[in-house]
Amino acid sequence: MIDAPPLHAVRRAADLWRLLVSLSALLVTVLLAVATRDVARTVQQGLLTTATALPPDLRDGLVGAVQGIALLAPTAALALWGVRRRIDPVQRVVPAAVLGALAAWSLTHLALARSRPDLWPEVLAGRGALVRAGWPSAVYLAACAAAVVGAGPWLGPRVRRALWSLTAACAVLSAAAAALVPLDAVAALAVGGAAGSAVLLLGGAPTDRPAAEAVADALVASGIPVATLRELPSDDQRPGEGTLYHAETTSGSRLAVRVLAAEDHNRDLFHRLARRTLLHHPADAGAQSPLGAAEHELLMIVFAARTGARVDEPVMAYPVAGGGALVATVDTGARPLSALTDEALTDELLIAVWTSVARLQEHRLGHRALRPEHLLVEPGGVSRLTAFARAQLNAPPDVLGSDIAELLATTGIRVGPHRATVSALAGLGPELLATALPYLQPLALIGPARRAVARYDQEAARAARAGGGRRMLRPGGRPSLLRDLAAEVTAATGAPPTSPAPLARLTWKKVLGLVGAFLVLHLVLPQFANAGAAVDALRSANWWWVLAVVPVTFISQAFSTCLQLGTIPDRLPFGPTYEVQFASSFLNRITPSNVGGMALNLRFLQKTGIETGAATASVGLQSLAGALSNAVVAAVFFAWAGRHGRGLYVNLPAGRYALPAIALTLAAGGLLAFTPPGRRFLREKVWPFLRAAGSTMAGIASDPAKLAIGVVGALGLPLIQILGLGLSVHALGGDLPVVQVGAAYMAARLIASAAPVPGGLGALEAGLIAGLTALGMAAGPATSAVLIYRLLTFWLNVPLGAAALGVVQRRGYV
Repeated sequence: MIDAPPLHAVRRAADLWRLLVSLSALLVTVLLAVATRDVARTVQQGLLTTATALPPDLRDGLVGAVQGIALLAPTAALALWGVRRRIDPVQRVVPAAVLGALAAWSLTHLALARSRPDLWPEVLAGRGALVRAGWPSAVYLAACAAAVVGAGPWLGPRVRRALWSLTAACAVLSAAAAALVPLDAVAALAVGGAAGSAVLLLGGAPTDRPAAEAVADALVASGIPVATLRELPSDDQRPGEGTLYHAETTSGSRLAVRVLAAEDHNRDLFHRLARRTLLHHPADAGAQSPLGAAEHELLMIVFAARTGARVDEPVMAYPVAGGGALVATVDTGARPLSALTDEALTDELLIAVWTSVARLQEHRLGHRALRPEHLLVEPGGVSRLTAFARAQLNAPPDVLGSDIAELLATTGIRVGPHRATVSALAGLGPELLATALPYLQPLALIGPARRAVARYDQEAARAARAGGGRRMLRPGGRPSLLRDLAAEVTAATGAPPTSPAPLARLTWKKVLGLVGAFLVLHLVLPQFANAGAAVDALRSANWWWVLAVVPVTFISQAFSTCLQLGTIPDRLPFGPTYEVQFASSFLNRITPSNVGGMALNLRFLQKTGIETGAATASVGLQSLAGALSNAVVAAVFFAWAGRHGRGLYVNLPAGRYALPAIALTLAAGGLLAFTPPGRRFLREKVWPFLRAAGSTMAGIASDPAKLAIGVVGALGLPLIQILGLGLSVHALGGDLPVVQVGAAYMAARLIASAAPVPGGLGALEAGLIAGLTALGMAAGPATSAVLIYRLLTFWLNVPLGAAALGVVQRRGYV
C-alpha cells in the first residue's frame, strides 16, 4: 500500500548550478569581446581565414549538415510531444526559447558587434546549402540551446546528452565553416543555458527523486516486509535533506525512512561552496554518492549512540533504484523540537538535549547541524538527536564550538538568551559552554541558523523602533542575539571576554588589498606618466590657493552626511555618520559605481536598528537624489554658460540600448508575473520591500527639516567640487569664470559616470582637461590644475578614508 502525493513542480539545485555556470561563461565571453576587442578581432580573423581555406564543397557540406539538423530536430521534437500530448515540456520550452532568442539578439547586436573581424560576413558570399550561409544564426542557436535545457527534466539522460551534443556540434561546425563567429557561437550556448535554467527555476520542473514505488521495492528487497509507506507532507520535509517517509511493516513496526538523491548532493554542493569560500577551515567531507552519504549517516548514528547520547535507533542503509539511497531508523512518533509550543519547551527538556550534546562533545563527534528541527521529542518527553548526515569524527575545535553556538542561538530564539544559557550550563557545564564564546558570530552559523538569527534581530529592531517612537538612533545599537548570548555565557561561566575566532577566509583587509593591488597595477600606475607635470605645476602654483582646496575634501563629507541624514526618517548622530561617510569615500575609490560606499552605508543603517527595506530605500534615495541634483546643477551651468557665449557641446551616446533593455525587462517581468514562483517572489519579497521603502519616503516627505537637509546635501556635493576645481584653476593662473568651470566639471562628470572605473579615474581627468582647454585655458596649466584638484579631492580621501574605516569597524558601527 503506497500513499503517494501528486507530483508537483520543484526548483532544483541543478538548474541553479547550471545558471551560475552559464552566466560565468557568458561573462567571460563578453569581457573578452569588450575589454580585449582588438585581440578578439585579430584571433577570430585568423580562425576565419583558416576556415575559408577549406575546400568550398566541404564548407558547403558542413553548412548543409548544420542547417538540416537545425530544421529537423525542433520539428521532430514538437511532433513527438504533440503525439504524446505532453504539454508540460512545451510550457517551459517555448518561454525558454523566446528568452534565449531575445537575450542573444541583444548581446550580439550590442556587446559582440565590435569584436567581429572585418572579414565577416563577406566570407559568406556565394556560400550556402539548404538556405544561405549564416543560418542558423547565433540567435537561433541560443533559442535551441535554451529549449534543450528547458526540456531536460522531461528527457532521459541519453536523449538529453544527445540533444546537447547536437546543439554544441552545430555551433562548432558553424564556426569551422565560417558561417558563425566563434565568440558568437560560445555566447549563444551560454545564453541558451542561462535562459533555459532561469525558466526552470521560475516555473519549476519535475523532481528527479526516486518514486515511492522504488522506495517500497528497496525496503522489500532489503528484507523489510513493508505494509504501508507514506510520504510526509511538504511542511514536514526539510529542503536538501532528502524525502521523509513513514513506513509500517507487516508485524506492526514503524520506521522513519529518509531517501537521498542526486538533488540533495547538488543542494549540499552550494552549502560546501559557501563554507569553502567564507571559512578558513570548512572541515567539509568530499563529494559522496547517495549510497555513500546514507552509509556515512548510519555509521555516525551508531557511533553517537555509543557515546551515551540519546539518538535515533538505526536500522539500515540501502540503495534505491534510480541512483538514490535510503536510511531507515525506528519511528517512535517523535516530533521536532521546532514544532513544540513554547509551553512544551520545559527546562528539563532543554537540559536533557544539552546532556546528549555534552556526550558528543566529550567524544569529539561534531554534529554540524544542531538545530531544533533536528532534535526529536517523543510523546513521553524523551529527546533524541537526529540528522547526522554532516557529522564528523575527531572534529576540530571550530566544529565543536560552532555546534554549541548554533544550538545556543537557535534555542535562544525560542526561549530567550538567559534561559537558553542557563539550560546549556546545566547540561554542558561551565567548561564546555565557555568553548562556544569565540564562535558566537554569524560566520559560525552558515545556513538556516544564520538566517533565523538575522530574522530574530530584525524583528527585535522593528519592535524596538515601534515601541520607542521617533528617537536618536545609536550607531551599532541594533539588537543582537549573539551579542546578548555572549554576555550571558560570560556571566554564567565566569570566563574572560573572548575575541571571535578568526573563521573568515575573506576579510576586509584581504579584499581591499586585492582591489588595491588591481587599482595600482591598472589605474594608478598610468597616472605617474604625468608626475613630472604635477611637480612642475606645484612649483609654479600659488600655494595659498592650493591650500584653499584642502578643506573641500572635509566639506564634501559634511554634505554627504547631510544627504544621509535627510534620507532616513529617524535621527542619526552627525559625528558617527560623518566618519562612515569618510570610510565610504575610501571604498568608492576602489570600487566602481560607488558600490562599496553604498554597501557600507547600508550596513551602517542596519547596525543602527533600521530594517533592511528601509535602509536599502535610504541608500537608493541617496543615489537618486545625487543623480537628480547633478542633473539640475548641470542644466543650470550649461544654460548659464551658454548665455555667456562659451557653452559646451556634450556628445552623449544615443539611446540605441533602449530597445534591448526594454525587451529584456519585459521578458523578465513576464516570467515573474505569469509563473507561480515569480508571483510568490513578488508577494513575499518585493512587495514587503516596496512597502518599507514607501514608508521611509513618506516619513521623509512629512518632515520639512529632513527635506531641507537632504536638498542641502544633494546640491552641496557637486557645488563644492566645482568650487575646488575653480580654486585649482585659479592657483595655476587661470581666469575662467566659475560658470564655465562648473559647466566643464559637470560635462566631464556626465562622461566619466559611464566609465566602469572607481571614481571615474582617468575618464574624469581627461574630460576636465578637454573641457578647460575648449574654454580657452592653455593645455599645460589646465592639465596641472586638474592634477592638483584630483590629488587634493580624490587621492587625499584614500588615507583619510582608510583610517576612518578602521575606526568605524572598531567602534562597531558597521
